[in-house]
Amino acid sequence: LTKVEMTNLNTQARMAYTLVSPHESNLQEMKLSIKSPIGQALVGKKVGDVVEVRVPVGTLKLRIDDIQL
Repeated sequence: LTKVEMTNLNTQARMAYTLVSPHESNLQEMKLSIKSPIGQALVGKKVGDVVEVRVPVGTLKLRIDDIQL
């Protein structure tokens, strides 16, 4: 249950998700599965890291702004 705040560097949109187990995921509640492509890319990263994630609409470039355990 880690909350991760990040910025989409392609659009400058800020977002915050809580990483949860797959059966708890709910995008309307901003709960993202650790098994999702974005969740997997974020695991083990730290504040300031930039990750690139391939998703169905293309590649997201995300900067991790804050992590709350």
